[in-house]
Amino acid sequence: MQAPPPGACAVGRQPPSLGFDGAILSFLPRLLEARRKLFWYFAGVTFLLDQGSKVLLWSHPSQGRPDIVLVPHVLRIISHEGNVRGALGLGPAGPWFYVALSLVALVAVAALFLTAEARDGFVYSALGLVAGGALGNLVDRACLGIVRDFIDLHWGEAFHWHTFNVADAAICAGFALVVYDSFLTGRRHRVPEGGGGARNGP
Repeated sequence: MQAPPPGACAVGRQPPSLGFDGAILSFLPRLLEARRKLFWYFAGVTFLLDQGSKVLLWSHPSQGRPDIVLVPHVLRIISHEGNVRGALGLGPAGPWFYVALSLVALVAVAALFLTAEARDGFVYSALGLVAGGALGNLVDRACLGIVRDFIDLHWGEAFHWHTFNVADAAICAGFALVVYDSFLTGRRHRVPEGGGGARNGP
């Protein structure tokens, strides 16, 4: 039997499919594009700083550890029993509601990560802060049932912000940067009045 000529395709033969593994391998380069690497960097550093600072600086009041004053009358490290509620002490007590909330937040971050423009390193850095902070507090709630807070921002004895941690600060900073970028992007894309039409003549 004579072999089919080069380039000939058998009748009914379908081109090979990438399959699940091939699809994953083709998708991985998108996750590691130059600007997207900023997301992984900020997420990783934020998570490690959060967990490391909690191990080194958090203590329960029963341990009797003295406060560490960083800025007199403004900022100090204090003992804290741990936060069983949400941000600012709001929301129901118990970890699992906030575990689910953290997972929803991470899914939202992943969606923004995949839809943001590849050249927008600023947004990827901000999303990394949010992801690293959310993951840090998620680990606390899932493993300990509390979030280890230890940073006391205050003004003398007249004002005390709710005790927080590195993860909380990173989430707030990242969210603020994303909102700021959205505001700037809206301004850049807004067409000035009277400037949208083409000019005729010299």
